[in-house]
Amino acid sequence: MYAPSADAVSGYTSGTMVDKDASQETTLGSAYSPVDYMSITSFPRLPEDDVLSSENTIKTRKEDDNVLSEQDTDPDLFLRTARLQRLPSSASDLASQDLSPLRETHRDPMAEDCACQRDGLTVIITACLTFATGVTVALIMQIYFGDPQIFHQGAVVTDVAHCTSLGFDVLSKQGSSVDAAIAAALCLGIVHPHTSGLGGGGVILVHDIRKNESRVIDFRETAPSAIQEEMLQLNLEEKPGVMVGVPGMLKGMYEAHQLYGRLPWKNVITMAADVARDGFNVTHDLAEALAKVKDQNISKAFQDLFLPDGQVPLSGLFIKRLDLAAILDRIAVNGISEFYNGNLTQEIVAEVQIKGGVITEEDFSNYSTVLQQPVEMTYQGHQVMAAPAPNTGAALITALNILEGFNITSQSPRNSTYHWIAETLKIALSLASGLGDPNFDSSVSEVVTEMLSKEKAALYRSMISDSQASPPGHYTPAYALEEGAVASQVMIMGPDDFIVSVMSSLNRPFGSRIVSPSGILLNSQILDFSWQNKTSSSSPPNPHNSIQPGKRPLSFLMPTAVRPSVGLCGTYVALGSSNGDRALSGITEVLMNVLSSRKNLSESLSYGRLHPLLQPNKLLVDAEFQEEDLEALILKGHDVKRVDILSLVEGTRRTNDQIIGVKDPRSVDASALTMSMSVP
Repeated sequence: MYAPSADAVSGYTSGTMVDKDASQETTLGSAYSPVDYMSITSFPRLPEDDVLSSENTIKTRKEDDNVLSEQDTDPDLFLRTARLQRLPSSASDLASQDLSPLRETHRDPMAEDCACQRDGLTVIITACLTFATGVTVALIMQIYFGDPQIFHQGAVVTDVAHCTSLGFDVLSKQGSSVDAAIAAALCLGIVHPHTSGLGGGGVILVHDIRKNESRVIDFRETAPSAIQEEMLQLNLEEKPGVMVGVPGMLKGMYEAHQLYGRLPWKNVITMAADVARDGFNVTHDLAEALAKVKDQNISKAFQDLFLPDGQVPLSGLFIKRLDLAAILDRIAVNGISEFYNGNLTQEIVAEVQIKGGVITEEDFSNYSTVLQQPVEMTYQGHQVMAAPAPNTGAALITALNILEGFNITSQSPRNSTYHWIAETLKIALSLASGLGDPNFDSSVSEVVTEMLSKEKAALYRSMISDSQASPPGHYTPAYALEEGAVASQVMIMGPDDFIVSVMSSLNRPFGSRIVSPSGILLNSQILDFSWQNKTSSSSPPNPHNSIQPGKRPLSFLMPTAVRPSVGLCGTYVALGSSNGDRALSGITEVLMNVLSSRKNLSESLSYGRLHPLLQPNKLLVDAEFQEEDLEALILKGHDVKRVDILSLVEGTRRTNDQIIGVKDPRSVDASALTMSMSVP
């Protein structure tokens, strides 16, 4: 091997490069790294040629190419004869080091170390991947099959404090969110019999946050098999039995429990029965509703039950409903067959037929709920879900699709924002007035498809003038809408990561006012169908909402849920609203405040609201609506009328894992409870 001369490495010293038999021990205090690196600093010079003339240059180079020496053609020999010079390490005092001889090594001194590093790295990566996979599987199993839960809070909101507390109690007993909703909804039928009950029906929307799956259970009343449109031309106040549809309340609660219940059915129903058995206080809302019907045409059974001695019970009066407790006890033990195929069925049918109705026992035994997917849209990064036709969730989607194009924020001028909302709601309400049951009219599905279209929404948006109000007919034809319906509301977000919104109703207050011998108040749901000469309105009846046996009528029961459109982090909302078609306006405005203006739920529920009437063409605003905003609407051509209350909207909201329940401040009786739970 070529050994460099002393002057070639003068001033440089190193440790020793050793062969495979030499010791590999390295002194940590050495100024050099354990492995010395060599660099090629000079090459053996080829024999210098005499200076050639330019004409001989090419020839000479060709000859040189043909007579290259072994040293020139053997790269290994070339490298062995190259002058090698040691590279210094980072030592500071290089000149003080001693010179050491260089020895040839037959191996790469880093080879074994690199191999060990590669093998070690492989082991580490493999171990990490194995560990990560195991942890991931464990987390997935834990999330889906066991505790602890990810989120440890819950919220319950209902129309009555007593029922809110009951829902809270169910959650505290490790019941599911749906268990709590069932108990609370049945409780409302006891404490608020003017809005809902066993003789009515409703809609429940359930959303599983973890799986991002939703279901709507429609348990609204259906038309009897013997019903005919001619019967509706009669004086229904004299034959109130014609108003009664087949009740779906218990069937809906049972189906929801079968799908999502955690506590035994008996336990959930018994907890609701205890409310009737143990007693409750008459609410302000119930006392007010009884005062309004006191002088109307009511049966003796109704008067004996709700107006003893002909007097309206005072708010706060303590009462019991032992009759309803007995019914629920039987249903808890024997199941819903007690209601749909038993003695209760027979007595309800007999009472309805005495009052002029045509409902039969077969109508009860043949009743079934409808399991559906909600209508959905993406609005500013949020997935909005609502109940499908014959409910009017599609109209909510229409309204939000139109309003999204105005790019409304908290900085938008209020006079423009309220004007856009008013005009948009005219369109949404007009379209909603043409809906019906798609199971009986396939053209309804085509109408819904257009209502969900963002392209169609853009067309409607282009028809809205920024400076001038237009009549509803400017946008699309409208049909007459039934007014006066009321409903009960239950909104729950539980620690099981479910969102539940339940709307239940008897239609108008106290439904048909028919009371069965066992104490069940029956609905007036048939009034929600459309027929000729139903009202004095000049609008024609909605052909999609004509009455047919087994059909469900158009409804403004609007359970609504919102979640982030991507991922789990963000805003979740559950909303419901009473007061018939005004529910559409109320929910739309609250969602605009929460999602577009980024207001908290408490603020959003407290702001003033508006609602356009289709006939006559008026714009209603409530008592909370600011005067300056009202005047701005008048300047844009709106015919504005102020009323006390338009709608009651209740809701729950979760931002990431923080949950809050909020009642509408307009309600005297509604209640919201937020819980913080430590789940083992």
